[in-house]
Amino acid sequence: MSLLHPAIARPGYRHRMGLAVACALWLAGCASDYQAPMDDRSSALERTPPLIVSNGQEVPATPRRRAEVSASGSNTAGGGNTASGASTSPVGASTTVVRPATLGGGISRTTISRSPATGAQSATGASPAAGASPAAGSSPATGVSPATGVSSATGAAARTHTVARGDTLYSIAWTHNIDYRRLALANNLAAPYTIYPGQQLNLIDSGVSESAVSAMPDIPASPAGELTGSTGQRPQAAIDARRTGSVNTRQIDGVSWQWPADGRMLSVFSESGSNRGVDIAGVQGQAVYAAADGDVVYAGTGIQGAGNLVILRHSARHLSAYMYNRGMVVGEGDRVRAGDKIAEMGTGPNGRDMLHFEVRVDGKPTDPVRFLPSR
Repeated sequence: MSLLHPAIARPGYRHRMGLAVACALWLAGCASDYQAPMDDRSSALERTPPLIVSNGQEVPATPRRRAEVSASGSNTAGGGNTASGASTSPVGASTTVVRPATLGGGISRTTISRSPATGAQSATGASPAAGASPAAGSSPATGVSPATGVSSATGAAARTHTVARGDTLYSIAWTHNIDYRRLALANNLAAPYTIYPGQQLNLIDSGVSESAVSAMPDIPASPAGELTGSTGQRPQAAIDARRTGSVNTRQIDGVSWQWPADGRMLSVFSESGSNRGVDIAGVQGQAVYAAADGDVVYAGTGIQGAGNLVILRHSARHLSAYMYNRGMVVGEGDRVRAGDKIAEMGTGPNGRDMLHFEVRVDGKPTDPVRFLPSR
């Protein structure tokens, strides 16, 4: 009688047990040389692809490639993001820098940059342009005001005027929208109020009193560096071509006004805009008339953008100007009567035949329609 357990005595049992012991020994041997699938100290993940048994045949598996994260803030020399410019360093490497970036519409996201962080880089990882100025205003060293963007040197130049040959106090005051009497007082000019080419005139009249302005005598129209050949008389050419027939007039502030040209009005006065007068349509060579009695205080081309310009003084407070003339009949110092021909109509800057007419009261632009009669 056998002392072995019946299961042990069963045929093939000893063979199976032998195989089991051999497998256990093999596994123990493998365990002694076991390596982790990932080395934490490496910058790349490397694994041996496993074998796959398909239909009884061993097929090597294709290793799955890790997706590479490109730095959205890294640009090529041309300024665009390209695949070749993307770094292959894994996320979590020592060179990985995460920065917030602001997109259009105020949306914020986080971008990943592969380049080492430097203090010169901006929020998107790009270096600022060389010599770029700060975004919030200019440095005080530049003398530029952040609010206006005008340098102190420019502001100083805007408060003075360099007299050019042919200038008169009236044309300078007209150019800078100030009262000619205040201009003379601000510069301590005395009779006969002569100015010279190259002279620097102060344009700040805040210290001039109203009583001093009211006491000012008439200032002659003396062009700088030139002699006035006029004797204060009415030019014969102006008289010969003066307006005839019935003319509508309007009395304002002691001055009798009439329209300076026959034609429809093309534009209206704009106190806040660039049109400081009215445009009157006509044809080249058409007569331009004095809108009121007065003296010619400027006749020339020295004011940029005005063409052949005539300025008349009708009272101490009232001046009128006639721009874009083809020719002028009068000169500085001449006397004119309302309706006398003073010029011939020319072409405006838009290529249209027209007269641009302005009125100034105490040096300030005023709507000419307030003074002109209805027609």
